[in-house]
Amino acid sequence: MLTGALLGLMERIALDIMVLTDEISEEDFFNSRLTKTQTLQLLGSVVRTAANLPAPTRERMHEIDWAAWAALQVALVKPAQHPLQIWVAIKELTPLTVQRLHDYKRKQPELFSIVP
Repeated sequence: MLTGALLGLMERIALDIMVLTDEISEEDFFNSRLTKTQTLQLLGSVVRTAANLPAPTRERMHEIDWAAWAALQVALVKPAQHPLQIWVAIKELTPLTVQRLHDYKRKQPELFSIVP
């Protein structure tokens, strides 16, 4: 039950990141105080949510780059020192994770169940 809620939360936050950064250029993103701050907070929420998923669940969802999400935690501590990693997380890791979550939801719906 908790796993399904965590996966749903992760998907919702990732979608929020995609909407927030949809039509922004890399330069505009890093120059935007508000969008950048909000996006970094959302990325941190995805990182924490992913880390709280049980290891067996992550193993069943091997097509998601869990290592990249874990590594992002370090980059988020000092984002100004890791702009490429942040930008790749926004424009590549996040959309790919959403796509994979949708695939897993179709193939393994029991992982997403929130009914005990």
